Amino acid sequence: MPLRSFIPLVLQQIIMLSVDLIFPVLIVSAIGGTTELAQSVVSLMMVAMGIGTLMQACHKGPLGSGYFCAQETGAPYFPASVMAVKAGGFPLMFGMTIVAGLSQILMSRVLHKMRVLFPVEITGLIVTMMAVSFINYSIPSFVGLDRNEGVSVAATVWISCLTLAVIIMMHVWGTARMREYSILGGIFVGYVISYYLGVLTEAHLTKFVEAPFFAFPDMSHAGWSFDTSLLAPFLVAAFCSSIKTIANISTCQKVNDVNWQRMDIHSVSKGLFSEGCSSIISGLLGTMGQTTSSGSVGLSVATGATSRRISYGVGIMFILLAFLPKIAALFAIMPKPVMGVILLIEISFVLPTGMQICSSRMLDARKIFVIGLSFAFGMAIEIIPDFYTTLPEWLQPLFKTSMAMASIMAIFLSLIFRIGIDKHRILELEQGTTSSSTVFDFMEISGETWGARSEIIKRAAFAINEFVESATELGLANGKIKVDVSFEEFNLDVDIYYDGILMDFPVVRPTETELMEDESAFIRLSGFLMRKYADKMKSEMSNGRCHVQFHFDH
Repeated sequence: MPLRSFIPLVLQQIIMLSVDLIFPVLIVSAIGGTTELAQSVVSLMMVAMGIGTLMQACHKGPLGSGYFCAQETGAPYFPASVMAVKAGGFPLMFGMTIVAGLSQILMSRVLHKMRVLFPVEITGLIVTMMAVSFINYSIPSFVGLDRNEGVSVAATVWISCLTLAVIIMMHVWGTARMREYSILGGIFVGYVISYYLGVLTEAHLTKFVEAPFFAFPDMSHAGWSFDTSLLAPFLVAAFCSSIKTIANISTCQKVNDVNWQRMDIHSVSKGLFSEGCSSIISGLLGTMGQTTSSGSVGLSVATGATSRRISYGVGIMFILLAFLPKIAALFAIMPKPVMGVILLIEISFVLPTGMQICSSRMLDARKIFVIGLSFAFGMAIEIIPDFYTTLPEWLQPLFKTSMAMASIMAIFLSLIFRIGIDKHRILELEQGTTSSSTVFDFMEISGETWGARSEIIKRAAFAINEFVESATELGLANGKIKVDVSFEEFNLDVDIYYDGILMDFPVVRPTETELMEDESAFIRLSGFLMRKYADKMKSEMSNGRCHVQFHFDH
């Protein structure tokens, strides 16, 4: 990647990821900490994020998803972290953050056995809810509902609209190079307009000027303690963070692979292992837990720059910034309207991706209820902030965020609705009386029940229909033809049983001469055509009973 493209892309990601550095500051303010303490916690957070981003891009041994999926301040950890610092100070928060990281490492080792909890439609729902959860932060900043004292709504809206307009014009009508710079260009324009309209004040600039050029982060506040009474909140935070990471890495897989069909559980497990290690590092350094950044993923989708080489630049840059307070101060004074626009751009790209993932599988009534009800209750948290308080007190920590509410409900409903689903479905066909619509209707209902991919179900239906028509035309079967269709997440198998003559499925098409001179060549031709539908197939005869199996990779 050329350096002239690499540097702006890295800077855009740094600016994006810096937005969430407000969470450590809020935790410090929750206990009335000093500005110096807040700066130390933020600087250490940047070091931890840099290391975590580098590990996530790695693809060695058990470490790293191998994708550009940057680490950020763990918003799911915020409520639990505030509880910890109020109950036992920073040492308790750091100790419990380490425990949460260890739980993620454990989860990464058994994730392949838990994949039933994360079907594709639930992963898509989580991606969608992540985008929805940004709305409460982006729109108020965009229109000035959370403006500072003395800043007019008109000024805020002008900044937001002009910044957004620059990004859209560069990205939609600009050249490929301009698209790479679109976010950075919008941010630059936003800063300039903010200064002229008085949103970016002299006081803000003074903070930047007075910040030292170089300083080591202070770790004097570090320490570690543990409290079992805080185990549940931190484990819930780790679980929600893990769900978010599963969704983020699934999005990375989909964006980087045009033929993406399903979540690569191996890559996700390694990514989750890295995230657990990152949170442990955060706890050891003296800052809050981490998670992967859906905003960063959305920005990489928006710019089309998904190379993991950018991760190395982002990781190293964050570590360096921790020792350069003046550079960090530039991010700290970012005008809120500009922040709102950046988040709005993320929503624009992440939300459709989540919807596409949801709709990539066939949906029956069960899955429609799972997605619809979970989305509705997740939205209730966004629309009615105190909604979770109507739940029993012991359940409230689980449902304080829309993503947690939607995710946990979707997993619970999915497990409930699995009751009664038969992974085998059998269809008996009468030769000469069965219409093709019977086969296609049977397979469509089966596909919707299982949540299978539509194109695989259609291929299987064509193969079955072709076999039945050929067996009838050629007089191969005596009596009924039994079709046994079975499904699991990665495989669809069609087993056909009948009495009669075994159909041949040659690899090579019969020649024109063979078709003219040998009647059996028509059987081979039909078998040759059916072989094209399936990924694998086999045929055998035992005691006059023929068995044909079509296998489809799912």
